[in-house]
Amino acid sequence: MNKKTIITALLALVTMAGQGQTTNPYLSFIQQQTVKPFDYITQKIKEYNVVSLGEDHWIKDHMQFLADYLDHAANDTTFHIDALAWESGNSIDQKKADTLMMSKTFRDDLALQILRDAPDTYGWPYKEAMEDIKALWRYNRAQGKFTRLLLLDPPYMLQLLDGDKYEYTLSRDQSTANKIASYVGQNKKVLYYAGSSHTQRQFHCSYNAKSEMYHVQATAGKILSVLYPNRVFSIKLWGGFMGSNGYIPVTDEFRWERCGDGLADEAFRQNGDRPVAFDIVGSPFASIKVSDFFHFSYTEQMLSRTNGSPYYETETMGDRIDGIVFFRPVSEFSIPHFLPMLFDDSFVERISKRTKGEVKTRNDVYRYIMKGHPTLEEEAEKYIDKKKNNEQENYLYRTVRPRRYDGTGTRR
Repeated sequence: MNKKTIITALLALVTMAGQGQTTNPYLSFIQQQTVKPFDYITQKIKEYNVVSLGEDHWIKDHMQFLADYLDHAANDTTFHIDALAWESGNSIDQKKADTLMMSKTFRDDLALQILRDAPDTYGWPYKEAMEDIKALWRYNRAQGKFTRLLLLDPPYMLQLLDGDKYEYTLSRDQSTANKIASYVGQNKKVLYYAGSSHTQRQFHCSYNAKSEMYHVQATAGKILSVLYPNRVFSIKLWGGFMGSNGYIPVTDEFRWERCGDGLADEAFRQNGDRPVAFDIVGSPFASIKVSDFFHFSYTEQMLSRTNGSPYYETETMGDRIDGIVFFRPVSEFSIPHFLPMLFDDSFVERISKRTKGEVKTRNDVYRYIMKGHPTLEEEAEKYIDKKKNNEQENYLYRTVRPRRYDGTGTRR
């Protein structure tokens, strides 16, 4: 091989290597971003009346991020958050929340009651959620001005869970939007922390086969963006792909199923997993089709123009969100920790009523949670009293001993 041939081959290799480095459409964009997550959120709160943080349920890291941000912002007097609008609480407890935030000492009893009345059969029993409430209490102390823990769920949600009489008023999202809009009308600042399916500009809908029409409701994020198009900013906390019961585990090193095709996560990795936040307008993130990001295909019914469907095939993530915060690789995300003190005797009785007797003991509570959210099994197992479990099984065996077959079809 002569010298000219060798040089040509080397140039070809260099060119191929350069092409390989630029094949990921997200990488060059991410490499140009320099704003850190906390600075980005502060900047947006100063600029807008409502900043939404769309989080993923049943993941520790997003809850921790909120607490960390509140602690970071506590001593910054250049701006003030008037309310933390929080999905995991019922407005029945608003007076308790106000009392807690104004208290000179942190009151666990009030915080626990708020978490018990959250919109799930077993409340919102996570240590990290308690840390969020504590962080907002610390924010109040440091700022010297009142910041409300704004509890969003309408009363009927809790009454329905407990089997009490209730009167349906507004949907959860309509109620949320109204509460937050009242702050915007006073030119106040709200940090809205809720599941992404509420903060994003989208619709919730179900198909009625009898009428052959969709029943459609707008999310709080959608309603607020229509009411105040220039005063609301929607941020997605970067995460994995959410199934109906939480993240979906995978067997590779990523640990959780990726959103989209995984190229964005790979770009963050190639960028050294450096924490960064950015507006997505004009970026590859804005042009990701919603169906690709969330791994679904449109049906003919979904795309029909005659049945009230809100879906359209060209919808992108840019239609739903304004910014992204990446603070840690999703492969390092983990499940939250339980808060055992939440499950006192009185609350276990309420859960028993809610589950029609399926739950009778604390052990049953954790088994019930595991059944609905398999990813929480490892954490739930830590709190199941094995000794008490064995004693119960032995008692059942002694009092209701199983009968055997003798091979003839007769039980003995």
